[in-house]
Amino acid sequence: MSPSSFYDGDSPGMVADGYPERPERGPAPGAAAPPGAAAPPGRPGRGEPARRATAVRSPHELDYRLRGLSTDPTDYVSAAPTRPDRRRRPRRHGPILAKAAVLLAVAALAAWLVPAFVVQSFSVPGGAMSPTLQAGDRILVAKSGLLGGPIHSGQIVVFRPPRFLPCTVVGGGGDLVLRVVALPGQTIWSIDNTIFVDGRPLSERGWYTPRFGQVGSRPISSTTLAQNQYFVLGDDRSGACDSRVFGPISGSSVVGEGIAIVVRHGHVFLGKL
Repeated sequence: MSPSSFYDGDSPGMVADGYPERPERGPAPGAAAPPGAAAPPGRPGRGEPARRATAVRSPHELDYRLRGLSTDPTDYVSAAPTRPDRRRRPRRHGPILAKAAVLLAVAALAAWLVPAFVVQSFSVPGGAMSPTLQAGDRILVAKSGLLGGPIHSGQIVVFRPPRFLPCTVVGGGGDLVLRVVALPGQTIWSIDNTIFVDGRPLSERGWYTPRFGQVGSRPISSTTLAQNQYFVLGDDRSGACDSRVFGPISGSSVVGEGIAIVVRHGHVFLGKL
């Protein structure tokens, strides 16, 4: 039973509005009731069976059996899921443009540094290196000491010629390109049409023009190379302007090693040296 329930028949009744019913004033205790008057409410009359009074529960009170249950109607309404704010934020182009500018600057710097310090293009003067190289070919040259290691026999090198050149190079006037055939400390000479290096015939891979042979019209007198000296010859041995005329070259005069042909007769031509 709820607290609002009556524990005996003497408690006042409850009206619908939730307030206790006011009992009417009856006769004084011990006084006889007037004839025909109804018995006081809440007490059974004589000769009538006792009736148990029932209480009317206030609408503001709950049955004890419903304790712990919420009566708030908002508790039974599921909250609508809130959608995240999907407003498009303005894109910031500043950082992207700054990164692009930095990348372009680095690429431009690399494009300037690579030709200046690593690889350089070179135009071949004359036909001293025919048939391997032809006059006007453009080759790529790896700067000495950067991409390549020590100079080896058989390598094509670009070098600065002696100040006083006793021979004429067609289309020359600048750096020359020839092939190394002997290294520092070696001795080179020729007998008939064979070149010897340290007493052994020079093994070449058919670089020279077969029509003129290995030596051509200019024999090689015995020459011992000092430290940092190299003996160079052209692949056209018929009368090239090379170490047979101006002697060995120094390592300090070597600009770089030829690595590839990129242009021939004005057209793109890719060939490894």
